[in-house]
Amino acid sequence: MRLIKTLIILALILQSCGGSDDGAGPDTGGPGSDLQLGNFNLTFPNNNELCIEGTDVSNTMINIPFRWSSSTNATSYKIEVTNTQDGKKYEATSDTNSTEIAIPKGNQFSWKVSALLEGKTKESNAIWNFYSQGTTTTAHIPFPAEITLEDNKDGTINISWKAIDLDNDIEKYEVYLSDATGTLNLIADTQEVKLNNISITYDISYILEVITKDKNENTSLSKKTFRFKS
Repeated sequence: MRLIKTLIILALILQSCGGSDDGAGPDTGGPGSDLQLGNFNLTFPNNNELCIEGTDVSNTMINIPFRWSSSTNATSYKIEVTNTQDGKKYEATSDTNSTEIAIPKGNQFSWKVSALLEGKTKESNAIWNFYSQGTTTTAHIPFPAEITLEDNKDGTINISWKAIDLDNDIEKYEVYLSDATGTLNLIADTQEVKLNNISITYDISYILEVITKDKNENTSLSKKTFRFKS
Protein backbone atom coordinates (compact mmCIF):
# COMPACT_ATOMS: atom_id res chain seq x y z
CA MET A 1 0.00 0.00 0.00
CA ARG A 2 2.83 2.37 0.89
CA LEU A 3 4.40 1.69 -2.52
CA ILE A 4 1.14 2.52 -4.34
CA LYS A 5 0.82 5.84 -2.48
CA THR A 6 4.40 6.72 -3.41
CA LEU A 7 3.78 6.02 -7.11
CA ILE A 8 0.63 8.15 -7.11
CA ILE A 9 2.48 11.09 -5.54
CA LEU A 10 5.31 10.82 -8.11
CA ALA A 11 2.78 10.76 -10.95
CA LEU A 12 1.11 13.92 -9.67
CA ILE A 13 4.47 15.70 -9.38
CA LEU A 14 5.47 14.76 -12.93
CA GLN A 15 2.11 15.93 -14.30
CA SER A 16 2.37 19.34 -12.61
CA CYS A 17 5.93 19.87 -13.88
CA GLY A 18 5.12 18.86 -17.41
CA GLY A 19 2.59 21.67 -18.07
CA SER A 20 0.05 21.61 -20.85
CA ASP A 21 0.94 20.31 -24.26
CA ASP A 22 -1.16 22.65 -26.40
CA GLY A 23 1.57 23.34 -28.95
CA ALA A 24 1.57 27.10 -28.27
CA GLY A 25 5.26 27.28 -27.29
CA PRO A 26 7.00 30.31 -25.74
CA ASP A 27 5.91 33.83 -26.68
CA THR A 28 8.93 35.36 -28.45
CA GLY A 29 7.10 38.47 -29.57
CA GLY A 30 7.59 37.67 -33.22
CA PRO A 31 10.78 37.69 -35.30
CA GLY A 32 12.88 40.83 -34.89
CA SER A 33 10.48 42.51 -32.45
CA ASP A 34 13.21 43.25 -29.89
CA LEU A 35 15.95 44.10 -32.38
CA GLN A 36 17.33 47.65 -32.32
CA LEU A 37 19.02 49.63 -35.07
CA GLY A 38 22.66 50.50 -34.45
CA ASN A 39 24.39 53.84 -34.91
CA PHE A 40 26.06 54.45 -38.26
CA ASN A 41 27.97 57.17 -40.11
CA LEU A 42 28.08 58.76 -43.53
CA THR A 43 31.34 58.11 -45.41
CA PHE A 44 31.07 59.58 -48.94
CA PRO A 45 30.74 62.21 -50.44
CA ASN A 46 33.00 63.89 -47.91
CA ASN A 47 31.54 66.63 -45.75
CA ASN A 48 32.02 70.23 -46.95
CA GLU A 49 34.03 69.25 -50.01
CA LEU A 50 33.73 69.22 -53.79
CA CYS A 51 32.74 65.72 -54.93
CA ILE A 52 34.93 64.83 -57.94
CA GLU A 53 33.53 61.32 -58.38
CA GLY A 54 30.56 60.50 -60.55
CA THR A 55 29.34 59.50 -63.99
CA ASP A 56 27.83 61.97 -66.45
CA VAL A 57 24.16 61.38 -67.21
CA SER A 58 23.73 64.47 -69.39
CA ASN A 59 25.17 67.95 -69.79
CA THR A 60 23.46 69.02 -66.57
CA MET A 61 23.10 65.82 -64.49
CA ILE A 62 25.63 63.49 -62.87
CA ASN A 63 25.35 60.17 -61.02
CA ILE A 64 27.01 60.55 -57.61
CA PRO A 65 27.94 57.51 -55.46
CA PHE A 66 26.77 57.64 -51.84
CA ARG A 67 28.26 55.41 -49.14
CA TRP A 68 27.75 54.96 -45.41
CA SER A 69 28.64 52.45 -42.68
CA SER A 70 26.23 49.66 -41.82
CA SER A 71 23.59 49.93 -39.11
CA THR A 72 23.20 46.76 -37.06
CA ASN A 73 19.96 44.87 -37.90
CA ALA A 74 18.96 47.26 -40.71
CA THR A 75 17.10 45.59 -43.57
CA SER A 76 17.23 48.62 -45.88
CA TYR A 77 18.16 52.30 -46.06
CA LYS A 78 16.54 55.50 -47.31
CA ILE A 79 18.80 58.19 -48.75
CA GLU A 80 17.68 61.81 -49.00
CA VAL A 81 19.71 64.40 -50.92
CA THR A 82 18.55 68.05 -50.81
CA ASN A 83 19.59 70.88 -53.10
CA THR A 84 20.34 73.66 -50.61
CA GLN A 85 19.65 76.33 -53.24
CA ASP A 86 16.11 75.40 -54.32
CA GLY A 87 15.13 72.80 -51.70
CA LYS A 88 14.45 70.04 -54.26
CA LYS A 89 14.91 66.53 -52.86
CA TYR A 90 16.36 63.44 -54.55
CA GLU A 91 15.61 60.15 -52.80
CA ALA A 92 16.45 56.48 -53.15
CA THR A 93 16.27 53.24 -51.17
CA SER A 94 18.93 50.57 -50.95
CA ASP A 95 19.34 47.10 -49.42
CA THR A 96 23.09 47.73 -49.03
CA ASN A 97 25.15 50.60 -47.61
CA SER A 98 25.74 52.32 -50.94
CA THR A 99 23.82 53.62 -53.94
CA GLU A 100 24.01 56.15 -56.78
CA ILE A 101 21.67 59.11 -57.30
CA ALA A 102 21.49 61.44 -60.31
CA ILE A 103 21.64 65.10 -59.28
CA PRO A 104 22.33 68.43 -61.05
CA LYS A 105 25.92 69.42 -61.69
CA GLY A 106 27.60 72.34 -59.96
CA ASN A 107 25.19 72.63 -57.03
CA GLN A 108 25.46 72.45 -53.25
CA PHE A 109 23.64 69.61 -51.50
CA SER A 110 23.01 68.23 -48.03
CA TRP A 111 22.40 64.51 -47.51
CA LYS A 112 21.38 62.05 -44.83
CA VAL A 113 20.52 58.35 -44.55
CA SER A 114 17.87 56.55 -42.48
CA ALA A 115 18.23 52.89 -41.51
CA LEU A 116 15.00 50.88 -41.59
CA LEU A 117 13.79 47.76 -39.76
CA GLU A 118 10.14 46.60 -39.62
CA GLY A 119 8.68 50.04 -39.00
CA LYS A 120 11.66 51.31 -37.00
CA THR A 121 13.81 54.17 -38.29
CA LYS A 122 17.18 55.55 -37.20
CA GLU A 123 18.92 58.48 -38.89
CA SER A 124 22.64 58.75 -39.52
CA ASN A 125 24.70 60.48 -36.84
CA ALA A 126 25.05 63.65 -38.94
CA ILE A 127 23.85 65.51 -42.03
CA TRP A 128 26.66 66.24 -44.48
CA ASN A 129 27.10 68.83 -47.24
CA PHE A 130 28.97 68.72 -50.55
CA TYR A 131 29.24 70.33 -53.97
CA SER A 132 28.64 68.27 -57.11
CA GLN A 133 31.26 68.56 -59.81
CA GLY A 134 30.41 69.42 -63.38
CA THR A 135 29.66 72.78 -64.90
CA THR A 136 32.24 75.38 -63.94
CA THR A 137 31.24 77.35 -60.87
CA THR A 138 33.24 80.50 -60.17
CA ALA A 139 31.33 81.58 -57.07
CA HIS A 140 30.51 78.71 -54.73
CA ILE A 141 27.96 79.18 -51.97
CA PRO A 142 29.50 78.80 -48.48
CA PHE A 143 28.66 75.56 -46.72
CA PRO A 144 26.35 75.98 -43.70
CA ALA A 145 28.34 76.73 -40.55
CA GLU A 146 28.77 74.01 -37.94
CA ILE A 147 27.69 75.50 -34.60
CA THR A 148 29.10 74.60 -31.17
CA LEU A 149 27.65 75.78 -27.85
CA GLU A 150 29.35 75.88 -24.44
CA ASP A 151 27.49 76.48 -21.17
CA ASN A 152 29.54 78.61 -18.76
CA LYS A 153 27.29 77.54 -15.85
CA ASP A 154 26.66 81.20 -14.90
CA GLY A 155 23.74 82.11 -17.13
CA THR A 156 25.92 82.72 -20.17
CA ILE A 157 27.07 80.62 -23.11
CA ASN A 158 29.87 80.75 -25.65
CA ILE A 159 28.87 80.36 -29.31
CA SER A 160 31.40 79.26 -31.90
CA TRP A 161 31.05 78.12 -35.49
CA LYS A 162 33.08 76.87 -38.42
CA ALA A 163 32.21 77.57 -42.04
CA ILE A 164 33.92 76.51 -45.26
CA ASP A 165 33.76 78.14 -48.68
CA LEU A 166 35.48 76.44 -51.63
CA ASP A 167 36.49 79.88 -52.92
CA ASN A 168 37.93 80.97 -49.56
CA ASP A 169 36.07 84.28 -49.80
CA ILE A 170 33.90 84.35 -46.68
CA GLU A 171 33.36 87.98 -45.76
CA LYS A 172 31.33 87.96 -42.55
CA TYR A 173 28.73 86.27 -40.37
CA GLU A 174 25.36 87.42 -39.06
CA VAL A 175 24.30 85.75 -35.83
CA TYR A 176 20.67 85.77 -34.67
CA LEU A 177 19.29 84.54 -31.34
CA SER A 178 15.63 84.29 -30.36
CA ASP A 179 14.27 85.96 -27.24
CA ALA A 180 11.64 84.67 -24.81
CA THR A 181 8.89 85.38 -27.35
CA GLY A 182 10.65 83.42 -30.10
CA THR A 183 11.57 86.52 -32.10
CA LEU A 184 15.00 86.36 -33.74
CA ASN A 185 17.31 89.29 -32.97
CA LEU A 186 20.63 90.16 -34.56
CA ILE A 187 23.29 89.82 -31.86
CA ALA A 188 26.42 90.05 -34.03
CA ASP A 189 27.54 91.16 -37.49
CA THR A 190 31.12 90.01 -37.43
CA GLN A 191 34.14 88.47 -39.10
CA GLU A 192 34.94 86.54 -35.95
CA VAL A 193 33.90 82.91 -35.44
CA LYS A 194 33.12 83.03 -31.72
CA LEU A 195 30.93 85.00 -29.33
CA ASN A 196 31.61 84.73 -25.61
CA ASN A 197 29.41 85.25 -22.56
CA ILE A 198 26.05 85.55 -24.30
CA SER A 199 23.31 85.80 -21.66
CA ILE A 200 20.53 83.20 -21.64
CA THR A 201 17.79 82.03 -19.29
CA TYR A 202 17.96 78.39 -18.27
CA ASP A 203 15.06 76.03 -19.05
CA ILE A 204 13.97 78.14 -22.05
CA SER A 205 14.23 76.94 -25.66
CA TYR A 206 16.19 79.16 -28.04
CA ILE A 207 16.72 79.31 -31.78
CA LEU A 208 20.18 80.26 -33.03
CA GLU A 209 20.94 81.13 -36.65
CA VAL A 210 24.28 81.82 -38.30
CA ILE A 211 24.23 83.30 -41.81
CA THR A 212 27.52 83.00 -43.67
CA LYS A 213 28.15 85.58 -46.40
CA ASP A 214 30.92 85.64 -49.00
CA LYS A 215 32.32 88.46 -51.15
CA ASN A 216 29.99 87.52 -54.02
CA GLU A 217 26.96 88.01 -51.75
CA ASN A 218 26.28 84.27 -51.63
CA THR A 219 24.81 83.16 -48.31
CA SER A 220 24.13 79.96 -46.37
CA LEU A 221 22.03 79.44 -43.27
CA SER A 222 22.75 77.23 -40.28
CA LYS A 223 20.12 76.83 -37.56
CA LYS A 224 20.29 75.24 -34.12
CA THR A 225 17.63 74.86 -31.44
CA PHE A 226 18.90 74.47 -27.88
CA ARG A 227 17.87 74.54 -24.24
CA PHE A 228 20.15 74.43 -21.21
CA LYS A 229 18.78 73.09 -17.94
CA SER A 230 19.43 74.83 -14.64
